[in-house]
Amino acid sequence: MKVQTLNEVEFNQIDASRQVIATEYPRQFAMFDIGKNLGVYGISWNSDLIEPMVKVSPDGQTIWVGVEQKMAAICGETGNILLALPLTSYLVQMLTLSKVTAAITEEEFLLFNRRGSIRSNKALPDTAIGMSLVQGDLVIKLLSGECLTINPETGSCRGNPLGDCPYEPLYVEQALR
Repeated sequence: MKVQTLNEVEFNQIDASRQVIATEYPRQFAMFDIGKNLGVYGISWNSDLIEPMVKVSPDGQTIWVGVEQKMAAICGETGNILLALPLTSYLVQMLTLSKVTAAITEEEFLLFNRRGSIRSNKALPDTAIGMSLVQGDLVIKLLSGECLTINPETGSCRGNPLGDCPYEPLYVEQALR
């Protein structure tokens, strides 16, 4: 799903109920069209360096949107906003899997059910820099070089969470390709 940059006037023309992420004093504005006669949704944020993320669940039923310290989920059938969540730190990455959506911020791991309810959330021992799906598990790489292996069904950490991480995380730039 393509995110299109807007100016403030164009953003303000989007109905307020469709501004899924709206920051108090934004400097950046964008829209994305989820199609299916559901139309355009808008997002706004502050940073010139951070790009918004838009991910569609594999079944196409949920559209996940995140930027800076906010995240939202939209129902792909009705267009209703299922989740609008402020985050305690900056969003690093989202991965949509068949049954869940995983997200990491700099400080925590979040696991959501298909329709936006939170299945699990955990504080991370260090700053997260990326996440990959490896042999059915989520592997979160930390700034320290360590990694955590998390079961996406339960959210539980498995194995030794310490030690050098043998996996390279799927960075946001790679995920957008």
